[in-house]
Amino acid sequence: MAGLAREFVLWTLGAFAISVAQQGRESLREVGAELRERHSLPAIAAAAVKGDSIVDAAVIGVRVVGEPDVAALGDRFHIASCTKSFTSMLVAMLVEEGRLAWSTTLGEALPQLRGKVLEGYLRVRLDQLLSHTGGIPPYTNFGQNRLEELASLQGTPQEQRARFLVEVLNEPIAASAGEQELYSNSGYAAASVLVEQAAGKPWEDLVRERIFVPLQMGSAGFGWPASSSNKSQPRGHLMNEATGALQPQPLDDPYRLPQCLWPAGAISCSIEDLARYAQEHLLGLQGRGKLLRKETYEKLHATWNGQSTGFTLGWGRGLDPEFGVIHFGAGSGGTFFARIWICPTLNLAIVTMTNSGSGGDATKTAIDRLARIYR
Repeated sequence: MAGLAREFVLWTLGAFAISVAQQGRESLREVGAELRERHSLPAIAAAAVKGDSIVDAAVIGVRVVGEPDVAALGDRFHIASCTKSFTSMLVAMLVEEGRLAWSTTLGEALPQLRGKVLEGYLRVRLDQLLSHTGGIPPYTNFGQNRLEELASLQGTPQEQRARFLVEVLNEPIAASAGEQELYSNSGYAAASVLVEQAAGKPWEDLVRERIFVPLQMGSAGFGWPASSSNKSQPRGHLMNEATGALQPQPLDDPYRLPQCLWPAGAISCSIEDLARYAQEHLLGLQGRGKLLRKETYEKLHATWNGQSTGFTLGWGRGLDPEFGVIHFGAGSGGTFFARIWICPTLNLAIVTMTNSGSGGDATKTAIDRLARIYR
């Protein structure tokens, strides 16, 4: 998930030269098919939401490059760092219930850490963890040795995350809390420890019970979509540098994000389920959400420093010269790519996915074009 900080800060919409006549001719499927061919993607998925309705959704392509197995509408794609907004949403629920506060510090929530971690970390606030301003080490890139160490952590997922947190909070402070943005996966692992302690359940169970189920996200789960026991799902793809061809992940490829970091990027789901999630935030910003109050959705989508653009709590916020304020997420674990785009002014949300790690440009262009079709 390295490099996604740039996606959150520098998001802009291009391709303004699309004509009104072209908008009238194109459909979601035509846009998807064209971009799939142009960018040599195995499959691309997209969906458009207008207020209370998912007005269109499609998946174009195959589950595995070079194989005939056609991707289906209910197939799961990995959404990587878009998972962060789910973790922020759990925090928001516990804040509304009075079990946490946005200003809760690590030291207040976890007094058992005193004397075991660097003192400066104990003053980091929960909202700083979620806005990437807590100064927590990034853990966006780490070597094979560290990966194996994290994968070998013992105990339940909760215990693994608690152990990981102690390790991270003994590493040098990366930046002073509340002063600058430093994109951090481990900051979300830290936030999940507070969530698990306050709710008394693992993060995975809370996401299922409090978000997947009420939003009817029946496909949603964790890790890579395909496995040796579930072959009828899309497999992720990497570009082979030597041949210039896409290479599918093997079915037995282990999930490489250690469970201690799952709250930063582990969810997989179908395009329609991601659309349902985006719809909840679109409606929530209008005061019509199911899961949180309007002011809470506004808090989640407000920048940490009051600026018009930048990181929010699990999202990015941008200004489009044509549409005004937009809220977005982007995620890639290297072999898939997913995007969420929400424009309250248009009462519109667009979501796109592909099973190729090289699909960033294609998913971004798809959103740009579909926004102008469904505006």
